[in-house]
Amino acid sequence: MASASWEVTLLRRPPGARRPRVAARLVLQAPDLSGARAAAEAALAERCSDESRWSLGVLRPLTPMAPGTHRYRAVFARWESAEDRFVRRDVHGLEVWAADAQTARRLAQQEIQQVPGYEPSWRIRQVARADRGPR
Repeated sequence: MASASWEVTLLRRPPGARRPRVAARLVLQAPDLSGARAAAEAALAERCSDESRWSLGVLRPLTPMAPGTHRYRAVFARWESAEDRFVRRDVHGLEVWAADAQTARRLAQQEIQQVPGYEPSWRIRQVARADRGPR
């Protein structure tokens, strides 16, 4: 089986800094999610030589349907003013491939910013697996 492509973000927090910053983005080849995580951990270990605190960011599958991932659908909504109340309106749905719902949420939040007509006021209303069949 051919290896899938994965992108991982490495985060670095220098001593005294309040927040970690993106230090690198790497593209890895691995047959599945566990192999990609192991490769990402190895890349992180190579960089942990200074006093900074290093951590892994999102592990993003670049190959659709990569082994160990699932298709998730994120629904974005915005609040609109009505006469005497606010009403939530769904404005966009976005599908992403991810290992879990938390990662899917983070990826959807990044990807939505590339959608024509995107407004910063859009919020994620729901993230759910989209590849589950009827039970």
